[in-house]
Amino acid sequence: MSPLDLEGINEDAVSAAEKLGADDAVALSARSTDKMIRFANSTVTVVNHVEEAELTVYLAKNRRRAIASTSNLESASIRKFVRDLFDSMKGLPVSEYVPLPDKAQKFSPSKVSYDKKLDDVGEVLPELAKTAITSSHAAGGKRSAGVIDAGVVTYAILTSTGTRGTDARTSITLNIRSFAQKDASGHGLSCSSTLSGFDPTMAGERAGCDAKKMVEASEPEAGTYEVLLSPTVAANIIETVAASASAFSVDAGTSYLAEKLNRKVAAQDFNLTDHGTVAGGLGGRVFDDEGTRTSVTPIIQEGVLKQYLHNLTTARKWKTRTTGSAGFVTPRPWNLEVGKGDSSFDEMVREMKRGIVLTSNWYTRFKNYRTGEFSTVPRDGAYLVENGEVARALKGMRAGDDLQRILSSVRLLSRGREWIEWWEVDTPTLCPWVLVDGVKITRAYE
Repeated sequence: MSPLDLEGINEDAVSAAEKLGADDAVALSARSTDKMIRFANSTVTVVNHVEEAELTVYLAKNRRRAIASTSNLESASIRKFVRDLFDSMKGLPVSEYVPLPDKAQKFSPSKVSYDKKLDDVGEVLPELAKTAITSSHAAGGKRSAGVIDAGVVTYAILTSTGTRGTDARTSITLNIRSFAQKDASGHGLSCSSTLSGFDPTMAGERAGCDAKKMVEASEPEAGTYEVLLSPTVAANIIETVAASASAFSVDAGTSYLAEKLNRKVAAQDFNLTDHGTVAGGLGGRVFDDEGTRTSVTPIIQEGVLKQYLHNLTTARKWKTRTTGSAGFVTPRPWNLEVGKGDSSFDEMVREMKRGIVLTSNWYTRFKNYRTGEFSTVPRDGAYLVENGEVARALKGMRAGDDLQRILSSVRLLSRGREWIEWWEVDTPTLCPWVLVDGVKITRAYE
């Protein structure tokens, strides 16, 4: 058996588990191919090609459960791995065990987020990087750094109840930061599940344009502002909202959405949905970790919290059905979608009396997960808006709020939306520009 024969790997694992007497077993294997190009000082510095494969096994016996992963995928090693995992359960406490569904399912690849052109895109990555760099320089950046990642991930699942299937997805992502001077920077991002949807020119232009505008930026006055969040910044915040919608987070006492089902948690026009698979989505698959079909899960509709994300265990506790969101341990989102509005970016700026435009952020940290209190540090392009016009560039500040207040204060959403995934946003999110009232801004060094 080839070490990259995912279905054969799963057969080895489940067969070994059944011979040992496991009550339930799941083998979930994945093979990934990642092509990466990195550039610094506007010059390509690293070209890399990485192929990886991994097997994750879930076992249950006498209401004890264990989960582990391995990258040693020879048949003999898999059998030993499963045996060791099975033996480890003897010392574990009894848990809330929910058996896998008796009815076997067979899953076929969705293909909605798969592009054959990204199977062999390595040779064009240097040209795509050059396009982004050239565009950033033309827009005002003097030097640029960043990375392009293009990858294919293939999944296969097999359970002891006979459920099996495969799925695959592709993605290509560019992050570029441009500098007009040492402390004047801009950030550009382009994410797509297809090569045709990838736009390095746009990302480079944004980075270079913001870098140029940030020359002579100054600190703002501390206070409360209207804040216009770019899709990049908004997606970072929205991802934490979706994490709070996990039933595991609610049960663990770390969710600000606890005890708020069917209650108002956001503005009337705010909608948030999770998709197992969706056209253009960079994440997800047709089956979750337990072999349940993934689905479309409305989390927030017209400002009302409609659903927590569930796996089999949390669904039984909450006396509902799984949403196809497993995680063996924690239910999780796959592809998030924020509903669009009816405003353009320019219209949103004109609506601002005293506000700030934020295009990028990092270091989002929580003071209290239970109340949703957080802060984040804006960076790259940030601008003061006075009476509907951009007045000057800003730097050296921190934004603080709590999740419920910020969602409840959403005033406008843009028509245009963008897919966002990067090192500050793990869950791919289709997100508009978001105008929020009453955000607290402090100077970063006070």
